[in-house]
Amino acid sequence: MPASAKKGDIIEIRVIVQHDMESGFRHTETGQRVQRDIIRDFRCTYGGVEIFRVELHPGMGANPMIIFTTVATESSTLEFKWSGDDGYASSTTSKLVVT
Repeated sequence: MPASAKKGDIIEIRVIVQHDMESGFRHTETGQRVQRDIIRDFRCTYGGVEIFRVELHPGMGANPMIIFTTVATESSTLEFKWSGDDGYASSTTSKLVVT
């Protein structure tokens, strides 16, 4: 995402979530099923207000790229949170300066 934007600009946000996204449909060479391990939920808040949410499913590939847009309304922090199977959770933030 851009570090700055003019008020009212539509900005594109691209997030690559680094995760193997094991679907649970594969089997090992010995025939045992590989346990599912996916990211199930991704959310973005802008100034504390949720602006984007997506639910992910086993059909998603590893390291999914999520692209969405929002309107630059004020200088604030965007927080990105994702959670998945077995209690997995992670987050990161990025500042946006609006002029």
